[in-house]
Amino acid sequence: MASSTTVNVFFSLRVPADLVQTVVDLQKEQRDRVNPQAREHLHITLGFLHQADAGRLADAAAVISSTTWPTPTIRLTGEVRHGSWALQKNPDYRYRDDLVQKGEQVRLGVELTSELREVQTGITQRLDITEDGYWPHVTLGLARCDFPRSEAEAMRLPTLSAPSAGLDMQQEITATDFRILINRPLA
Repeated sequence: MASSTTVNVFFSLRVPADLVQTVVDLQKEQRDRVNPQAREHLHITLGFLHQADAGRLADAAAVISSTTWPTPTIRLTGEVRHGSWALQKNPDYRYRDDLVQKGEQVRLGVELTSELREVQTGITQRLDITEDGYWPHVTLGLARCDFPRSEAEAMRLPTLSAPSAGLDMQQEITATDFRILINRPLA
């Protein structure tokens, strides 16, 4: 990779297989409202490296690979939020608290356990990543149409919890497509 070449990467925890299936089942129930996040791309984001060059990627790979990480239990909190980093770039977009707008992500909150916090801060502090207001979540998908937030909050969310199987460093290809660069299995 040439030194002038940069990529956007992020760090994430894998969602346990049993919980993935319950999220996929929820996606099927919400298919009229939500274009689902692909099963293989369900994850809990820990932090982003924007426009990382080869040196920054090597530093990130070393942090992921050389550290003994705890194994967080993944459990949904029941909180649902919505929004869009991509739409925020559009000057016509205006976030509305009461309305999930077409193209926004529908996000399911994940309990911020001490183990999850340890992994998240271990990565962000070592790589000097600023993540103000970190809120762990799994993205259900993108809204197909506008609908009231109250309807998103009324979804019956999975209650299953299980340990995460791995920590990934992924390259962002598009807003909904990613490529795993490093997978670090967790104990």
